[in-house]
Amino acid sequence: MRTLPYGTWPSPISPDDLASGQVFLDEVRVDGPDTYWLEGRPAEGGRQVLVRHDGSAASDLLPAPWNVRTRVHEYGGGAYAVAGGTVVFSHLGDDRVYRLDLGAADPVPLTPEGPWRHGGLVLHDGQVLAVREDHSREPEPANELVRFALRPEGEPHVEVLHTGTDFVSRPAVSPDGRFVAFVVWDHPNMPWNSTRLLRGRLTDGGLEDVHVVAGGDGVSVAQAQFGPDGSLWFVSDESGWWLVHRDGGDGPHPVHDVEADHAQPQWSLGMQDLAVLDRDHALVHWWEGTGRRLGVLEASSATLTPSTDAGSFADHLVVAGDEVAFKRGHPDRLPEVVRGPAGGPFRVLGGSGGSALDPAAVSPPEAWTWRNRDGDEVHGILHGPRSADVTGPDDEVPPLVVMVHGGPTSRTEATYATAVQFWTTRGFAVLHVNYSGSTGYGRAYRDRLLGRWGEVDIDDCVTGALSVAGAGRADRSRLAIRGGSAGGYAVLRAMTTSDAFAAGTSLFGVADLAALAQDTHKFESRYLDTLVAPWPEGEAVYRERSPIHHVDRLHGELLLLQGSDDRVVPLAQAEDMAAAMRDAGRAVELAVYEGEGHGFRRRESIVDALERELAFYTRVLRLGE
Repeated sequence: MRTLPYGTWPSPISPDDLASGQVFLDEVRVDGPDTYWLEGRPAEGGRQVLVRHDGSAASDLLPAPWNVRTRVHEYGGGAYAVAGGTVVFSHLGDDRVYRLDLGAADPVPLTPEGPWRHGGLVLHDGQVLAVREDHSREPEPANELVRFALRPEGEPHVEVLHTGTDFVSRPAVSPDGRFVAFVVWDHPNMPWNSTRLLRGRLTDGGLEDVHVVAGGDGVSVAQAQFGPDGSLWFVSDESGWWLVHRDGGDGPHPVHDVEADHAQPQWSLGMQDLAVLDRDHALVHWWEGTGRRLGVLEASSATLTPSTDAGSFADHLVVAGDEVAFKRGHPDRLPEVVRGPAGGPFRVLGGSGGSALDPAAVSPPEAWTWRNRDGDEVHGILHGPRSADVTGPDDEVPPLVVMVHGGPTSRTEATYATAVQFWTTRGFAVLHVNYSGSTGYGRAYRDRLLGRWGEVDIDDCVTGALSVAGAGRADRSRLAIRGGSAGGYAVLRAMTTSDAFAAGTSLFGVADLAALAQDTHKFESRYLDTLVAPWPEGEAVYRERSPIHHVDRLHGELLLLQGSDDRVVPLAQAEDMAAAMRDAGRAVELAVYEGEGHGFRRRESIVDALERELAFYTRVLRLGE
């Protein structure tokens, strides 16, 4: 085995491997023996392709330029639904909903042209229900629950079933088609703060007898589903943990009582954390340790039976008769779509692709826990440098890249990611920080961030990096931090409030909180009211926590990567930060990728961004010297 300086090892993973060697799996659905999912393909400009597996082979249903994607809430979700051999889907090209019958030559439009977006699609008995975002409204778009015919007579017509709340989730329809349930919330809440579960009766004239089933101030409910007997299942964090609840006609009540989250923050309309199997059982996932477990919950006995074949990550849970299907992750290989009996074993139908990494080169996830300066416990995942044929010098420890997830209400999973192995196979250590405010650790951990965004999360990142260096697992003088969106804000904030990091890479990160409060999309337009302070009353707090006003304090060097068409964190944020640094006489590198939004989808953007970042760390951290 050769000995080379850490950070300079030859790697079997190239930037192009991340860009075109793998696809992103999303939104698993079933229709009888058929299994469907979406594949995001960087090699096709980030196009989301609808794939169908008929039990023997997988095939694309729609050729280019069809793009099965929705921009509702900007994060989308619920871009298609399928039943009885018919698919309805949202096309990104014009935001209209189309019907595709298997075997038909072309899709048929079901919604009119106009300033509308549609997501959270549900197909039931000749009707399509959806969340519609009406961008003709001022000063912000209206989010409404609508329905329209699968096979309309005459011109497309859309009927509004519910309006008046700031937001509405993907609906659930009872098996007999008589009832609909959906979650709503209003500014300044996010769906993980305070929501209400509504239930109403569907009639020819619309929606009647609408009433609140669960939720309210300080309670987050989500994932409404009807069982085959008409009972209503959902998750609620009233206990401090997102637990499964059920209303069988005698009022809602928790099915079990454990200290584990059974849902994730509802950033998109396509999430499926719960799948009802029968009147007494549901397929669920929950967080335990560093991983996400899968199992069957029996309501009558309040018992959980874990699956033995679920890997380290299970998502997009759906029921397929006597079987289930979902997206499965592993600590040592890329995600895949699987199907089989609820308890396993599961057969693989499709995967993210890409060449398999030599097992000897895979850096496994390691739980890493430390205390921040408040004395609170913080959780993370550590990956050490690893290669099949190279090792580092005995008298040297590796550079560390701290990776900060977005959200900030989100989480990094302990599952295989080529984007992590890209660094570890080059001789870097990687620390994922699931900082205060992250999910999977209960409501109290999540609420630590309220009013303290830009403070406690930054301390968690700094103390986490120092804990790895203090344990002799990383070089204190060669610490880097990188993140996107809220993670990008953490990068900028950490580098202007501490001297821990020599280098930082901010991907579409927030530099000016006040500017973000005044110029972002509807979904997050009041998010900072709870994370920072009410706007504009808290303007002084916004200024103090905005990195753009403290470039004179910035320690280390900075790389900014930004999409030109980002509506979540607009391009002006990166441009203004770069200008402020130049005005202060500080060097900064800014790369803007045309046509990219909040996250890079195109092959050429992904490759260039990775090549720039690698060259940046090599230079700033003086790797190989």
